[in-house]
Amino acid sequence: MLLIPRKHAPQWFGENLKSAQQQDFAQTSLPADNEGPQADAIECALEDWLLHCYPPTRGKATPAIYRKILTSLRGYLQVQNLDLDSPAHLLTPQIASWAVLRTPGSKRQGEVAPATYNQRIAAIGSFYSWARARGLYAWPDPTEALERSIVQKYVRSSALDVRQIRQKLQQIDRSTPRGQRDYALLQVALNTGRSARELAGLRLGDLSLQEDCILLAFTQGRGGKILYDLLDARLSQILSTYLRTIYSDNLETLGPQSPVWVSFSDRTYGQPIGQQTIADICEAHLGITHIQQLRHTFAFTMDRLGAPVDLIQNRLGHESRATTSVYLAELRKASNPYAARLGDAFGL
Repeated sequence: MLLIPRKHAPQWFGENLKSAQQQDFAQTSLPADNEGPQADAIECALEDWLLHCYPPTRGKATPAIYRKILTSLRGYLQVQNLDLDSPAHLLTPQIASWAVLRTPGSKRQGEVAPATYNQRIAAIGSFYSWARARGLYAWPDPTEALERSIVQKYVRSSALDVRQIRQKLQQIDRSTPRGQRDYALLQVALNTGRSARELAGLRLGDLSLQEDCILLAFTQGRGGKILYDLLDARLSQILSTYLRTIYSDNLETLGPQSPVWVSFSDRTYGQPIGQQTIADICEAHLGITHIQQLRHTFAFTMDRLGAPVDLIQNRLGHESRATTSVYLAELRKASNPYAARLGDAFGL
């Protein structure tokens, strides 16, 4: 069990936990009898673990994801009248059952991907390893008995057909501000290969001019990395036209935190859009629900155009050339360079 006295737990922990669980993918409510000193101790331990193992200086993405994972697991356990400090033999089967669940409302069916399952188990194991090393948890790590799923890296990677993309992009009605936004956003995504998180994080302060071209600074990369893309002059003009349509003559006087991609919904009009809105834009115009396919298409098209692997690695922000090589190998799997010659041989 977790052994942290109540006096070390700030009063606002309970409020933060309640807020997080209201938004959490487990969508479970905490029983009233679980509130009290022990709940405060566990919340305090979670925050201490994140602060010590995943400090903000190493980036905000990992602690946010890991906090969400452990908060969701707590909600699931507490419905079973358990908690993170319950004996390991009771927690292990519950963790195994919870770790494969999809978020409510997910468009995809079945269990989560192996990589997602492994990430959840890794986060939970990290917490228990830290807690046990400090004498805060009296039982063995409940994740030790769980096998990790085998992950085939990028096995689901697939690129879109360039000709079909071009046709679908041309069908976007750019006479409206919304259409200009969607067209510019999709073109930036396809021409830079940046992720949905990086795209959603773009602010006016991340844009600068270099002669006739716009330089984009993507500040939401993994590990806190900042990646840069100098846009083609034609794409720079498209992006500039959209921004001037949205912000008119106020563009030069706006603050650096003003969003590049603005919302047109009644509830959030003028605010920055999130990753889900980007996914909706992809589905509306390109018929895809996985935003990562735009990144795959960028990489595959660069490869087909003859770009060296080192350059593709740099543009994707991969740490290792080996990662990029595996990435491209998966994208090339369906492409047979001898297909036309085979057709000739068999009389097509």
